[in-house]
Amino acid sequence: MEKVFNAHERRGTIRAYQIGSMLRSLNPELAVDPEELKNQITTNDPDGVGNFDFDSFNRVAMHFLLKQSRRESDGFICKHEIGLNDFPTL
Repeated sequence: MEKVFNAHERRGTIRAYQIGSMLRSLNPELAVDPEELKNQITTNDPDGVGNFDFDSFNRVAMHFLLKQSRRESDGFICKHEIGLNDFPTL
């Protein structure tokens, strides 16, 4: 995340409008709902200035990355709940 942030930052901050594309550069398959992104930006920029330092960007990015990770791990777990004993022998 630091590498992506440093590639876009100017004077130690990025602008709110950059966050969506930065998240996609972290993971092109990342599911980012525009409304949810807007809420995360508002939550992590309470004064509404629109400048995000690395810590603020990190909080927004981690929200989406952890959500994606949970979604993928839930799917993985569900796939392995079926065992060989679940199939009748022929």
